[in-house]
This record gives sequence, C-alpha cells and structure tokens, in this order.
Amino acid sequence: MTPVLDLRREARRDPLEIPGLDAIPAEERAAALANWRERMVSEHASARVFAALIPRLMAAGVARRHVAAVSAMIGQELDHAVLCARVVVALGGEAKLPLPPLTAVPAHEDAGPLEGLLRDVISVSCCSETVAVALVATEREQAGTASLRGVLGKILADEVKHARFGWRLLDEVGPTLDARTRARLSAYLVAVFEHQIAFHSPFLRLPSASDRAVSLGAPDGPSNWRVFVDTITGVTIPGLERHGLDAERAFRRATSAVLAA
Repeated sequence: MTPVLDLRREARRDPLEIPGLDAIPAEERAAALANWRERMVSEHASARVFAALIPRLMAAGVARRHVAAVSAMIGQELDHAVLCARVVVALGGEAKLPLPPLTAVPAHEDAGPLEGLLRDVISVSCCSETVAVALVATEREQAGTASLRGVLGKILADEVKHARFGWRLLDEVGPTLDARTRARLSAYLVAVFEHQIAFHSPFLRLPSASDRAVSLGAPDGPSNWRVFVDTITGVTIPGLERHGLDAERAFRRATSAVLAA
C-alpha cells in the first residue's frame, strides 16, 4: 500500500485566507497549487534527513547543543509541511497526497564518523538549505498577500537556522581536519554538486511564470535556476573553499558530468 500524507485536519485547524483569488486566472492558480502541494510533501519528507543526522552526530562525538539543534529541525520540517498544507487548502486543493518513495540517506560506510557526518552536513546545510534560504527569501519578496508572506517568513526563519547550523559546525571542526580528510571531502563534493544540479535542473524546463502566478507561489523556472546558481557559486563554493575544500573544481567537474549525461 502506498503511504499517504494527510494533513487535512491540521490545515483546517488554522485556515489561511488569500484575498483576491477570484481575480487570478484558473491556470495560474493551478500552477501555484501544484507547487505548494509538491512542497508540502517534500517538506514532510525532509524530516527524515535530519532524523538520520542524529545518530551520526552522536557517533562523531560533537557537542550536545548540535544534537539538540538538529532534533528541533525534525519538528520544524514537519511544521513546514503543515504550513504548506494550509496554503494548499486556501488555494482550493486537498491537503492529502501519496508519499513518493523515500530515498535512503547515504550510509558512508567508506568514511569515519566525523567525515561521514561532514559529508551530510555539507550536502544538507551548506548546499540544500543555503539554496533554500535564497529561494524562499525571493518568494517572500514576491508574495502577493500578507498571509503568504507570513507563511514564507516562518519557513525562511527555520531555513536560515538549518543553513547556519552546517556552517557553524564546519567552522568548529574544520580546523581539526587533516589534509587527507580535506582531500576526501573535496572528492566527495563532486557527488554533492551533481545531486544539487540534478535536483534543481527541472527549473530549466519550466517556463517563465506571470507576476500574478508568482505572487501565489508558482515557480518561475529561469529565475529560480539563476538563484540556485548564484547561491552555489557566490555563497556555498567560497564558504567551502575557506575551509580548504576544493569546491570550485568539484563544481566544474559536477557540471561537466551532468551536461555530458
């Protein structure tokens, strides 16, 4: 049986109002609704990623505050799914969707506890969550109503914490890494960037959306792709380079690999 994410009850507890929907063409409302439905599922599924970090944090022997911070992030991702469900209902949709197969979090059996943890933290916080901060911040600026800005503002506040967690942990443990570990992490970055490019490349196939559709949360493909590239090249790569990781070279290799596929 396919598992189902059903957030209808949670969405009804605190209904969201989006004024002016009647003036938005049906196809533009539909584009926004599809995006919010997809986001509802992805936010819910993201909780498992942070849950998988807990035993790795403990195995690596990092400070208790880091374990506590990530524990809180699990609940925050689940809360984001409910926020998205409220928007789905406000746009006329049903906050009930099948859950897609959940991909396994890499086991990193070829790495020690700290190196395995840093692989995940770089991928999740320094890449995915850092890009999410930029994307959600852009969406909040473009949101057409106070209610949507409020939802996106709550999500953004948590995404900032999720991104900063990784950078702070890297600041803390980065100076202790030996040259061999830095070289291994640099090599692993190719796979990290390949995943990021593959995950965001669907933006390239999306058309530009109208301002009205974007104001409701419909994605604008070309704009979102630019935000992704600008964030990776302007924030993530320089940040990793400061810690002695060869991120720029890894991104070039990842880009070449994806384009050649």
